[in-house]
Amino acid sequence: MLIVTTDTLPGYEIRFVRGAVSGMGLQSSGAGGLTDARRVAIERLKADAERHGCNAVLGMRFENTVLGNGGFEVCAYGTAVMADQVAAGAPVHHQAGMVPPAQPGGPSSGGIPMVGRNMTVQVPGGR
Repeated sequence: MLIVTTDTLPGYEIRFVRGAVSGMGLQSSGAGGLTDARRVAIERLKADAERHGCNAVLGMRFENTVLGNGGFEVCAYGTAVMADQVAAGAPVHHQAGMVPPAQPGGPSSGGIPMVGRNMTVQVPGGR
């Protein structure tokens, strides 16, 4: 299982996008704390992606909350995909509907603004 924070997976071709997956981790105060909660959240994220028949998660992120008792609640989330490794030098064909990699800068530099780069909107009927 590949789990990456990037929106692309160099050297792999995305065969299909299944959608959002997530995993939660809770850890009371004490040894391990946030690190253990993140580890559990990633393990559950991986299990959710596998249940959907996927072998990779793109754009993985964490949401962390400190609980009143000093513990931690962590949500790991991302997009589950099926990705196949391509031979070195082979062309990679991107699926229609995939978000292109973000370019540094913003609209003035021709790149995708950072605030909108992870947002994909699909309107029924192609409008």
